[in-house]
Order: sequence, then C-alpha cells, then structure tokens
Amino acid sequence: MASELSIAEMRRKSGHQEVLGETLAKFEFFMHGWHPYSRFLDVEKIDLILRRRTSSTVEYREVQVKFGKLCPMKAKWERKLFSITSWRFFSETYLDELSRHAGLFVSYVLAEDDGFKGDLFNFRVKHFVDCIRRSHRARKENYKVLISRSHDASPRWYMWSGERFDDIHQAAVIDVTDSYRNFSVLD
Repeated sequence: MASELSIAEMRRKSGHQEVLGETLAKFEFFMHGWHPYSRFLDVEKIDLILRRRTSSTVEYREVQVKFGKLCPMKAKWERKLFSITSWRFFSETYLDELSRHAGLFVSYVLAEDDGFKGDLFNFRVKHFVDCIRRSHRARKENYKVLISRSHDASPRWYMWSGERFDDIHQAAVIDVTDSYRNFSVLD
C-alpha cells in the first residue's frame, strides 16, 4: 500500500494556493460588511470586486489577493526575534503593473499548515508597493518579501528590509502592523 500523505503535504501539493487565499479573503470581507465577487479573468490584477450598500449609495472596491504560507523560524537569530514568518518573491514588473491601478487594494492572506487563524493584511496598492520596494532585494529584478510576527505580548508584524539583523529596528524592518486585519482601509 502506498504511503499516505500527511495533511500538510497534501495541502502543499494541492493546486493553485492563491485560490485558497481568495476564498479566505472572501469570508473575511463578508464578515466585515462587504459582498465579494470573484473576477472570472484576472487581466487587470483584480481578483475580487467588493460591493456594499450604504443608506444612499452602493460602493465598490477592487482587490488583488496574495497568499503566503506561514512557517516556523529556522535560524537561531530569527527565532530570537520572531515567532513565525512567510516569504515570497515579487518582481519590479509586477509592482509596476499593480501601481497602474490607483484605486486597487491588496489583501495579503497568511496561513499555517494547520489552518487559517485570521492573519490577513489589507493595504492600499500604493502603500503595499512602497513597502515591497523598501524590502530586501534578493536579485536585481526580484524582492524577497518576508513578513514575520514578533514575540511581543501584543505581536507586531514586520516586513524585512535587511537580510540579517540582531534586533528589530527601523533600518532592518518595516512595521506593517497597521495593515493587519485593517478593514477600515476600504472606507
């Protein structure tokens, strides 16, 4: 009998993980008063269209959803500063394309293998692109974006702007805690 895959291995081998992020984001937006609709074609970097009726008008928002896997810290120096992290690459070309959509929002959904625990960031596109461009540049064209949670009693979230550092300070990280579960950015 073939060996069975663990649930974590099965999730890693599953299809397009961005779809998981979109599904989680849809639920979160719905819980915050928005009605999410998926775009059939993602030709304009728009994954979801959010709709909300107020007393006198109907409002719409366009959202690009990114998904990232949360992993335990590996290096000893990292474990001293952070409890968990996620990383992925973004190209300058991708950031240029995003920047062309001034009214766009970016929802960055992070989840561990054992499930989604509400780790979601909402950014205006300009703020997201600015943060990425200040993050660590792995290669000439790509940014290696690491987002990590601190050990603090009220955890803070940081995007790394350096490769290795001994403490959390402004030159080493970008504090993105204000974007964590920030649904008011859509108002």
